Amino acid sequence: MYTTPTTIPGLLYAQQVTIYWSKTGRGMPEAGQRARCPLAFALSAGDLAHLARANTYSSIVMWGRSAYRPEQSVETHFRYYDPYDWGAVAVKFPHNEGAIVRYTYSTFHVGAPDRTPRPPLACPLGPDELVRVTYNGRFSSPLGEWRYEHTVFSFILTERPAPEMFLAEPVRQIEDLADLR
Repeated sequence: MYTTPTTIPGLLYAQQVTIYWSKTGRGMPEAGQRARCPLAFALSAGDLAHLARANTYSSIVMWGRSAYRPEQSVETHFRYYDPYDWGAVAVKFPHNEGAIVRYTYSTFHVGAPDRTPRPPLACPLGPDELVRVTYNGRFSSPLGEWRYEHTVFSFILTERPAPEMFLAEPVRQIEDLADLR
């Protein structure tokens, strides 16, 4: 289990933004609507206070069926072995200078099209730096229905959280955006 070392000041704050749409929502005009969806959101004072608790993150979902209206909440993160692991994305604390943000492609977490063999992608996360991870994928059900997802994770390690902290320009980015035909 990874924990924030006591020598690293501040807390890790995370925001996940996910846009969902169906096969019928491909192309215009819905593609235009999705392109206008924000990739990060400001936090309310209440959300900011909740995020200061352990194992929480900001979650925003937008569905095509609800005209991509954002639904924002603070979620409790239940990872039994690693509280800083969100499936395809994880934050590790291997040394005392900061953290490492890692993205690992898998069809289970990210979806189609298959991108294996793809090595994990990683970048450093230092104090007061914003790092963003963006990926997309397609999932199908046994009934033949398709669902598409565009997911954006934003991470900041800070002692001074602010409502607009996720709106800043990221210092580093990891992207894995496939053509979702």
